Amino acid sequence: MTKIQLTVPADANFVGLVRSSAAHAAAHAHLDMDLIDDLKLAVDEAFALVIGSQSLSDSVTVTFTASEAGLEVALTGPHGTPAPETGTFAWTILSALVSEVSSSQNAAGQVTITMTSKASASA
Repeated sequence: MTKIQLTVPADANFVGLVRSSAAHAAAHAHLDMDLIDDLKLAVDEAFALVIGSQSLSDSVTVTFTASEAGLEVALTGPHGTPAPETGTFAWTILSALVSEVSSSQNAAGQVTITMTSKASASA
């Protein structure tokens, strides 16, 4: 198992860096190109959800955990961002793009969205 952690400003201008990092980690986790493309879109959506609509001077921590089974990506946003609602269009998109998605909020008010993309079985 390999774990990588990246911290970026909670600013939409940094989503490209997170998306590129996700693609690189997914390639190392042996996900196929379709899964990598889906994951990049999911990271875009999750990043927007954890930073919220307000301008924040805090950071987003992204943890990539690669294993034989696939890749888990956890994005933890700044304090005070509201938890995502699971009945929204954004959540439906996330659910369609990755194998599993969940969210949690800690006592400090930080929201974490965790997504898992499972590697395809080798033929």
